[in-house]
Amino acid sequence: MLRFGFVLLITALPLLGMEAMSTRRETTKQVFDSATEALEACQSWRHREGQFSALIPAAEPVSDQARLVHTDIRSCEADLDRALILGRRYSVVANVHYNKTLRSLHRPINRTFPYLLTGGKTDD
Repeated sequence: MLRFGFVLLITALPLLGMEAMSTRRETTKQVFDSATEALEACQSWRHREGQFSALIPAAEPVSDQARLVHTDIRSCEADLDRALILGRRYSVVANVHYNKTLRSLHRPINRTFPYLLTGGKTDD
């Protein structure tokens, strides 16, 4: 009888530990509760790196000179169906001016990540 209790304890203890560890993980949402919540999630991710400036090429009917534009390093969209943030990032440094057209500064980093509940982090 003592041997059975000991075997049961050895078998059940890791399962209890796994259950305790899984409760500490951040839970992801399946869908956003509202469009406002999705917009806030997207904006909070977008504003984490600041802005940079570059040139917009001249558009003949409107202007004959390139214009300077200040824009965010990150941009994103929120997928309302699956609570995902689709993020894009320019390969630039914050608060720097580039004497190149905005079009020539490519966005090599594309990220898709789940939106986490309050307290969770999506800082990628």
